[in-house]
Amino acid sequence: MAESVVSFVLGKLGDAVVKEVLHLYGVSEQVEKVSRELIRMQAFLIDADTKRFVDERQKQWVKEVRELAYWIEDAIDVFLLTVPEKKPGKREAVKRLFLKTKKLPAVHILGDEINKIEARIKEIEESRVRYGINNLGEGVDGESGQPVKRIVLPDVDEEGIVGFEADRDEILSLLLDKKNKRRSVISIVGQGGLGKTTLARKVYNSGAAKQQFPIRIWVVISQKFNSIDILGKIADEFKIEPPRDLNDYDRLTKLRQSLQETKYLIILDDIWGEEFWKQIEEVIPDGKNGSRILITTRFEKVALAADPMSVPYKLPVLTEESSLKLFFKKALPNSNSNERYSNDLKDIGKKIAKKCGGLPLALRVMGGLLSTKPAASWRAEMEKMDWGNDGEECSAIIGTSYDDLSFALKSCFMYFAAFPEDYEIDARSLLRMWVAEGFIPQRENKTLEDTAEMFLEDLVQRSMIQVSKRDYYGGFIKRCRIHDLLHDLATRKAREENSLVVFPKTDGVRRLAIHDKEPCDELMASLDSNLRSLWCRERLPNVSLFTRLKVLSGIADLYEPDKFGKLSLLRYVKVRLAVYSKDKDYFGKFIGGMRFLETLDLRGSYICELPDFVWNLKTLRHILLPGDSLGPPPLIDLRNLQTLRGVKPRESWVAQGSPKLPNVKYLEICVPKAQGGVQWDAVVTLLNTMKYLVVLYLWGPDIPLKIFDMRHFLLRCHLTNLTIFDTSRGDEDEEQRAQPPNQIVLDVGMLPKYLIKLELTNIKFREDPFPVAEMLENLRYLHLQRSKLLVRLCCSARGFGKLEELELFSLTGLEEWEIEEGAMPMLKNLDIDRCPGLRVPLGLQYLTVLQKLNWSKNQTSENEKNEIRSICKHVPDLKFWKW
Repeated sequence: MAESVVSFVLGKLGDAVVKEVLHLYGVSEQVEKVSRELIRMQAFLIDADTKRFVDERQKQWVKEVRELAYWIEDAIDVFLLTVPEKKPGKREAVKRLFLKTKKLPAVHILGDEINKIEARIKEIEESRVRYGINNLGEGVDGESGQPVKRIVLPDVDEEGIVGFEADRDEILSLLLDKKNKRRSVISIVGQGGLGKTTLARKVYNSGAAKQQFPIRIWVVISQKFNSIDILGKIADEFKIEPPRDLNDYDRLTKLRQSLQETKYLIILDDIWGEEFWKQIEEVIPDGKNGSRILITTRFEKVALAADPMSVPYKLPVLTEESSLKLFFKKALPNSNSNERYSNDLKDIGKKIAKKCGGLPLALRVMGGLLSTKPAASWRAEMEKMDWGNDGEECSAIIGTSYDDLSFALKSCFMYFAAFPEDYEIDARSLLRMWVAEGFIPQRENKTLEDTAEMFLEDLVQRSMIQVSKRDYYGGFIKRCRIHDLLHDLATRKAREENSLVVFPKTDGVRRLAIHDKEPCDELMASLDSNLRSLWCRERLPNVSLFTRLKVLSGIADLYEPDKFGKLSLLRYVKVRLAVYSKDKDYFGKFIGGMRFLETLDLRGSYICELPDFVWNLKTLRHILLPGDSLGPPPLIDLRNLQTLRGVKPRESWVAQGSPKLPNVKYLEICVPKAQGGVQWDAVVTLLNTMKYLVVLYLWGPDIPLKIFDMRHFLLRCHLTNLTIFDTSRGDEDEEQRAQPPNQIVLDVGMLPKYLIKLELTNIKFREDPFPVAEMLENLRYLHLQRSKLLVRLCCSARGFGKLEELELFSLTGLEEWEIEEGAMPMLKNLDIDRCPGLRVPLGLQYLTVLQKLNWSKNQTSENEKNEIRSICKHVPDLKFWKW
């Protein structure tokens, strides 16, 4: 609805940087007057949306308000583009210039536009009364944009959803049928929202499937598929080069041979057309060894085309009992599954479950919606829902959940239309884009990113967004995705708002996503210059004409970097620069006058140094660089910066002092080998000033003990993720080194006690580090890699109480590992790779909840394999690898 656009524009007008520029040039009062009128209109819009008005005259009024909001945004952006940039220390000089001339062209242009806007506001207000909308807006809560506060449960796995147990067992019986040696295609068929993908994932991750199929591959197809991309994903599993096209005979032959020689299970999720199978069938051979392909599709004819000899499995809707159980699991997530609900609550639940027609997606979405409301209000909420017959279409039910979103959350939800179907979305990038777009309101004592994270968690709780992966530290959502039915809803709503479309649709668009890989410069040339956001999966087209862009993501050739320098309103830039240059002036032309820049993500590029004026931008919030770029100048105050990745210390930090980064939460620093020792002192000084650091990555040679001893660092209170990688030459060459390496002995208390994730690579431990590490009460992930000095490890009883994943890589000197009974009681995944001298660990049988064990050696004898199999009968996923 239009209130999302109005909210966005009001957020922009309230932006501190924008307000400062408007005040500097004496136009803040005029803009403030327009803002007040917009706020009044917003109240009417919110109420109109709540009351679901469908009158055509009212729809026209809503459209007029939306166009007015865009007009205001355009006027402000044109002004910001044309006024001189305020230089540090020049505020009074600019004021004197304004008072002396009294006629800066941009000021007069903005003044004229505001006069026209005010006249248009008067017309719209008159039409509101004429259309009979004069009673709206009464009693509207000004906090409509506030997300519901809640405790987010750590279990977000859709596989844990009730139901499908019998269906899973039946599919598994077909997959594991030992009498059927041919490569069979098993199909799960059903309408959208029925849970086909959830059922396939249950099968894919079952212990039986893990034991029977050494190779398991999951590939999402969706409507717009590319057969080469699909075959490339399959090739990745075999670590072979993917085919370049369907005529790439050599690589396709190698892929076919790899599949021929192994027993595999391939999941092809969400196939829409029969032509897909015809394109890849010849590459996937029948080795007569019981290999299987499991597909999910909405269409029975697709299933029959893939394998006429197999009967498609038609997935039924959930039973009444399972429907009710699933509904309550989502609606009351903190309650016990065996809890007895009141008769009234049960009655409401049964009626809602019946309306959902046994569709899991509809049940989850409705449960998620009611989880945000008191149970006492459920009956009233249900009576407000304008549904038709029982078993209402899933799209109508999820539309009800969308209508319940606050106007700010609607903007965030519509943003998912920018991504392809079934696409795994990087959550941190998504939140930064929301902030750059102005969707996120400022809340007291919270950063914009904190509020954005609350918004995302809100959408997850409502089951409108699914979590693909959470970080170990703090449970932050790392990757997420959206169901295709909800993606359709987001796309439709974004199109209605004229807010966002996917190329090649371009009419009147302000945000554009290009999913195709082909260049589209000619079509882009026809676009309106009002484009505000542009995402490209591949190479960016010529964007020099779109000077009002705020969000830009893609791959840039940058052979003409000055064209990008004209995009002075950019707030979010995530590009991979496909050129190499050591000239920082070259990148200066690229970044140019981006004076409102908040996020600069140049990972995957070749860049040595950013121009100094970038570091002087007070708006900077997130800087992500390739890994060896020079960090900020000494003593510079970057108070708003929260993320700094991929930088190395400057030599000047040692003499002049390190930069001030008081609020950085995520830091990645690499110390070059040539700079070594004294630079570590500068790093220690920097870390001593960082109180709120949560994630720390340190890379460099001969890392000293003082880096490990964090007892006196302020960061010890918040740090949850620590990675330390000593980049010195390998252990095997140490005896030839002129300078002996630092040898580390960990002491109790050195490491921050709140650590959840710890990665240590190439560290020269003189003694077993486990006695210290196992005392970290919150540690869930531990990775040790490359060490010749470690000969013996021991995990004592009650040690590593919360550890879930342990990786031991390339510990070439390790011979013995003892696990006492009671150690690592929560360990689920164990990966032992390239530890050639390690015997079968003593006490391996005590790891009773272990789900996955990878044992990788150059040579593992059959006796050793049989011993491990005998000890680990309870482990569903046990693999032996050879390197």
